[in-house]
Amino acid sequence: MIQAMKEYSVILFITRKPTLTTEQFRNHWENVHIPLLQDITGHLFPKLFTRRYLARTERQGFGGPANRDRPLLVLRGNLETEFDFDAIAEMTFESEKAFHEFYKCTYEAEAARKLAADEDSFLDPGKTKTVVVGDTTYNDK
Repeated sequence: MIQAMKEYSVILFITRKPTLTTEQFRNHWENVHIPLLQDITGHLFPKLFTRRYLARTERQGFGGPANRDRPLLVLRGNLETEFDFDAIAEMTFESEKAFHEFYKCTYEAEAARKLAADEDSFLDPGKTKTVVVGDTTYNDK
């Protein structure tokens, strides 16, 4: 059965700093940055924040420049040009208004300074991409 969802979501494509391993990146995002974001935004934090990390394999010399020996497990597409990120995240809010309140909070001077300083330590900020999700439908059994 196909069902529709009424929430407001944004998807982020996140790329780690090339000087970090994928494990260091994940550890920092999960254990430093997310708690910082929760602390800053409090009750405005998304109702759901799902993070998915792209799978990699050990294969010497087959990866891109930042992951020479740990290429992505790409099933379809061009590894070098289409997959320049390490994780995909989805932030889900009760409404568009809730998202805008969260977003505004992250851009207040002190919050923006703290978040940017932390992001500079583990992200490649020039490669981060964020997009609003339109209609969402899903199937269940």
